[in-house]
Amino acid sequence: MTLRHSLCVAALSAGAALLATSAFAARVLDEATIHIDGQARRYYHLHDAQDSGRAAPIVLLSGSGCKDFGSRVPFFFERYPAPVDVYFLEKIGIQKGADGQVCSEAYNQADTLERRVSDTLAFIGQEPALKALGARSLAILGFSEGGTVAPLVAARSPKIGWLATGGSGGLPQSEIFLIFADRGVEPYAKPFSREIFLKTYAAIKADPQSLDKEFFGHPYRYWSSHLFYDPLTTYAKLDIPIIAAMGEKDDSEAIESGRALRDYFAGHPEKNFTFIEYPNAGHALQAPDKANLQDFIAGLAAWFKSGVKR
Repeated sequence: MTLRHSLCVAALSAGAALLATSAFAARVLDEATIHIDGQARRYYHLHDAQDSGRAAPIVLLSGSGCKDFGSRVPFFFERYPAPVDVYFLEKIGIQKGADGQVCSEAYNQADTLERRVSDTLAFIGQEPALKALGARSLAILGFSEGGTVAPLVAARSPKIGWLATGGSGGLPQSEIFLIFADRGVEPYAKPFSREIFLKTYAAIKADPQSLDKEFFGHPYRYWSSHLFYDPLTTYAKLDIPIIAAMGEKDDSEAIESGRALRDYFAGHPEKNFTFIEYPNAGHALQAPDKANLQDFIAGLAAWFKSGVKR
């Protein structure tokens, strides 16, 4: 389990079986293969069995880690109104049913921010239905780490017309760990500390391609691509509708990171940006009295159609 984990709550286990509830009754999850850079890759397409209208196609990006995610895609869209049209590319080196406890060598080698961006761009450019789309006709939705990848894809693909993120903000990951440490949040403040983080950052910079040395469950190679990247530099380039959601009590991505986005766009009212902060909610947007994640995703359908700020 990594600190910056995927937006996967305990309820996912119960919802993993496909078509297990009436919400899935008219929904189909197709599995297919695509070749990217000579490698066969598994991807999924969630859609309605009977097309009831034109949906805004969505490319979904999961969070960190090597747990199988593709088969669980329907859970997130349980409350999404028909029609639905979602595409998900599984990461390299993840076997079906993988529990994420031990990641493969192939996964660790490929698990960098740059590779996730390039793979997603290749997927959009090669998957037949996505390849046929015109400019600004595709939405991209990223959870957690996927919320860092998604803006970079949006900045480089003319097909992206909407950007939505959950559990992701506008500050570098290196700053987020220090914020938690200064706030006294465990384990960032204890057993770790600001001093330990700063020493580790220096060690990662000194050996950025190491797969043997690890920090918080990931090799240095992973961290060297993620830790020091500043998302605001990418958000500043975007001129498409953007919506970002975070939980006030998120203990993987500090709420200050989401508020940094909010404050940046407050100074740029010409941009179409919406920030949702769920009170008392955690990384999965889950509050003690309410699960907000599925409602947030369901609300995107109307947001796509409106084209205006909420």
